[in-house]
Amino acid sequence: MTEDDAPRRAAGRPRDDSIDERVLAVTRELLLEVGWDDLSVRLVAARAGVGRASLTRRWPSKAELVLHAILGESPDLAPFSGTDLNGWIDWVVRGSHQLFSRPDVHAAVPGLLLALRENEALRTTLWANFSGPAIALYAEHVAAATRAQRRRTELDSRALLVLAAGAALFVTTVATDDDSAALLRRITELLTAAVESRLD
Repeated sequence: MTEDDAPRRAAGRPRDDSIDERVLAVTRELLLEVGWDDLSVRLVAARAGVGRASLTRRWPSKAELVLHAILGESPDLAPFSGTDLNGWIDWVVRGSHQLFSRPDVHAAVPGLLLALRENEALRTTLWANFSGPAIALYAEHVAAATRAQRRRTELDSRALLVLAAGAALFVTTVATDDDSAALLRRITELLTAAVESRLD
């Protein structure tokens, strides 16, 4: 019996997180098994034992489902805990590389890039949700007293996120022969030096 066959829940009852977890785990499994092109909401629903209608109410599109499966509902800020500005830069570089190195993410990226290009609302929401918390943490490490300084600090943090994520995507998909710990360290060193020169 699927979730849709069960008696309807009373309005306002909290969502069953175990169902969400099962659906997201199945989505990651299927990305590895069949890839983005052959992945479908119907296939995920069948494998997870969940009604398709219930699944699409939660995730209206395949892209939204896959993004939630590979990224989570919100960014994990635990690695930033207790770090200084250099630690922030280090984790942005390493965290981006770890993300794009994951097999499920690697399988999803080509299709997701196309889907995001065609869906401005999803693209905007994704960037805001995942850049916003990191930008706020970066600002905590920089003494920006004036409005102009705060604008520059925000722009710097956005630039660092773009550079780190772009480098991670490129090195894990194109420059794979150069994908090494030494390269990651050098990227981190260059970004750190650039930031320090801005703050002097």
